[in-house]
Amino acid sequence: MSIDIPNDWDLSKVIPGQLVVDRADGEDIAPGVIEVRPQRPLVLAKTGTAAMVVASYTGRAIGLSARYFVHGLASTAVLGWRYVRAHDLQEVLGGMSKGADWNKVEIVRRKRWKTLGWAAGTTAGLNLAGWWALVKFGGMTALDWSWTIPPSLTALIAATAIGSYGRYRLTNPGLAPGQAVAEHDDPNSDEPFPLAVCTSHEQVEDCVSRALAYEGVGTRSIRVIGFHGKFWEIDVVLKGSTAGKVNAAADQLDAHFNIKRGGTLIDPDPRESAHIILRLVTGNPFDDMTKPTVHAPNSLDIADAHNFGRCMDGSPLNLVLEGLRILVIGVSGAAKSTGVLRDLAEVVTACHNAIALDLDPVKDGLREFEGVMAAPPIRGTKACEEWIDHLVKMAKARNTVRNRLDMGDTWVATSEHPAIFAFVDEFIYLSKLGKELFIELLRLAKQSGIYPVAAGQDATSDSMGDAIADTFTLQIMLASRWDDIRVVFGQGAAGQGFRPDRLVPAQNRDIKNDAGQSYIKGPGLDRPLLYGWNEHSRDGIKRAVADRKAAGRPWFDRDTLAAAGLLHLADGGQRRPASIGLLGADAVAVMANKGVDRMRTEALLEALAGHDEERYGGLTVGDLRKLLKDAGAGAPVPLGALDGMENPRGYKIEALTAIAR
Repeated sequence: MSIDIPNDWDLSKVIPGQLVVDRADGEDIAPGVIEVRPQRPLVLAKTGTAAMVVASYTGRAIGLSARYFVHGLASTAVLGWRYVRAHDLQEVLGGMSKGADWNKVEIVRRKRWKTLGWAAGTTAGLNLAGWWALVKFGGMTALDWSWTIPPSLTALIAATAIGSYGRYRLTNPGLAPGQAVAEHDDPNSDEPFPLAVCTSHEQVEDCVSRALAYEGVGTRSIRVIGFHGKFWEIDVVLKGSTAGKVNAAADQLDAHFNIKRGGTLIDPDPRESAHIILRLVTGNPFDDMTKPTVHAPNSLDIADAHNFGRCMDGSPLNLVLEGLRILVIGVSGAAKSTGVLRDLAEVVTACHNAIALDLDPVKDGLREFEGVMAAPPIRGTKACEEWIDHLVKMAKARNTVRNRLDMGDTWVATSEHPAIFAFVDEFIYLSKLGKELFIELLRLAKQSGIYPVAAGQDATSDSMGDAIADTFTLQIMLASRWDDIRVVFGQGAAGQGFRPDRLVPAQNRDIKNDAGQSYIKGPGLDRPLLYGWNEHSRDGIKRAVADRKAAGRPWFDRDTLAAAGLLHLADGGQRRPASIGLLGADAVAVMANKGVDRMRTEALLEALAGHDEERYGGLTVGDLRKLLKDAGAGAPVPLGALDGMENPRGYKIEALTAIAR
């Protein structure tokens, strides 16, 4: 072949010559002809390159196999845990809300453990049979490696299956172990699917859209605000529908979302009737609440805000007790006494300017606070009637006292003139007279610093004696009946999202359900949000009561008792030695001043009132007899001829001197 050399090449330094290449056939290439030979690398280089390629592919295969195996092992472990714990059954049941559910799950768990035991035994038996076959028919001996072959084969099969499952898991990242596949492949479908399968905000919005559309609720926009650990919060603008229509379908929406009963919560916007906030509760939003601590004795003031729990949106539940007349409604197991009333009483009995009374006509009320209440526990319908009557008299009398002390339009609570909180549990069991007196107290007590707290299982007018639920300034509904929503919260409250009827009370100590959760209406509280109350332990309350007893508590003020004619209730009706000793000393003093050693009861009362009008001016003859009898002076005795009477009854100075000591 010839080569054309360009004219501009410099050939001055080129040595003329010819290329000669030996050929295998012994002939030379003609001068001037070039034979192009392909490059042939050394055999070692060729072998090394092939080895590297094989090693590369083999390493990649081993790495992938290890990755598949590890991922499959992790996924299989998750599935195994779900299997032995019967999580799939729990999801079908929608949670375990009753004893029967727990029993079903326990039975399934036991069956599955038995199944795993049989599977393990069968595998071991097959391995043993394989080893025997190798020894019997394969010509192998019992003590060589024949015994490792069946287990190794079983392990290889298991590893291959786990690795295959791991590869499937990695190639299907949208499905987690134990997660169901929703039937919503058609993007144009409105078929609802469970909330649990959603892994993004877009899927939650699609889930809500389909559920609402299935119930005939039109929407203009659906936007996820966020996930708050235990509930989704979704902004919804309705189209041709109302919040009431969404609320009416709440039970069906629970089923569409496959969340717990009562988990669909509606919060309408008061400024835009077509705008609502939808909250989908997937767990207990209050299970991470910190345990409350009790307060130091006499460290609080009823005019300050105090914390009683938390709202589901994370904001604190703070209430100012001064001026509140409180109604608490909840069925048995809703945590009225051990939740709401205990929280309120814990704060009241820690205030330096408040006292409390514990009334319960049929049960044991707030017995754990005995010793820091203004009187011993008041039990039974007759005793409750008597004390409510006392409170009515005090409420009337305090108008006079308030004006005399120049307090202004409402009672100003101080340590010397404390506010009075009357806790009346199981209100509906009061007698007819007791209910009438309570209603009178409720209507009189606004300006007198006496604040009733009524609790009961229902709030109908028949139960309460009158339609007075709306006269309370703070209304609290725990798990309750549907009929009570309108009575307590007002007409249309259920359509606004107040649905305590969808809360589930506790079944026992272990299955608490929605106990301690409530809806509230009061000053600054007008949205249908769930509120969780603090959970004080009984032991914690007992320790607090002991500290408060040691520190001393305020009691009924004598100005109120004197004006109401109830001075015999001084010191809460508890005949403390100091008060009894003072009474005995005063009685001895008035006898000594008159130079007598005996006096009729009427004359003694008149002399005591003259001695100390503030202390004894409001007592009756019956009050004085009761006080002296309780103190140990006994009943009046015959005195012989006295004050122009043949043999009147009264007291001798010896008996009074004994109690004075």
